[in-house]
Amino acid sequence: MLKKILLSLCVLLSCLCTSAFAQTGTFKANDVLRAEANEQAATAGNVSAGTKFDVLERKGFWVKLKAGNATGWAKLSALNLDQGSSGAGSAGSVLGGLASGRTGSGNIVSSAGTRGLSAEELKAAKPDMEAVAQVKRQAAAVPAATSYAQTAGLKLRQIEYLPAPQPK
Repeated sequence: MLKKILLSLCVLLSCLCTSAFAQTGTFKANDVLRAEANEQAATAGNVSAGTKFDVLERKGFWVKLKAGNATGWAKLSALNLDQGSSGAGSAGSVLGGLASGRTGSGNIVSSAGTRGLSAEELKAAKPDMEAVAQVKRQAAAVPAATSYAQTAGLKLRQIEYLPAPQPK
C-alpha cells in the first residue's frame, strides 16, 4: 500500500512539474538552427553563444525554439535550459541529462521501456492522459500522507538541488 501511495505521489509530482509555462535558456556555443529536427535539414539561422531563446516544441533530443527573429530546431545538448523555467521539462535539468551525444538522423535512442519499438512508433507516441487522470485520482491527500509518515516514523529531510553545470 505504501509503495502504491509513494508511486502515485511521484507520478503526480512529475505531472505538476510539467506545467504549460514557457521554458527558456541560452546557447552553450555558436550554433546553427535547422528548419527540421535533423542534422541534414536546411539552415534556418545562426546563433551565437549565450543567445537567449524560448522553447516552442520538443521532438526527441531536438528542441524547436525562437531565438531573436530566428525560429528553428537545435539539439538539446547544445542548450543550457534555465533552472527556474517550466514546461517541456521544467525538468530542464532532467532533460539535459537525457542527451546521449549521439548524432544521426532523428537521434532516436533506445532505453529501458522502448526496446523493440521502431523510430516511427517512438515518434508517434502520445501520452495516455486517462492513465494520468487515474493516477491523480489515486493520489493521497497531503494531510493523509503526512499522518501516515508520522505514524510510520518517517522523518522529513531537505535534499539540496545539484548545482547547475558550469560551461567548459
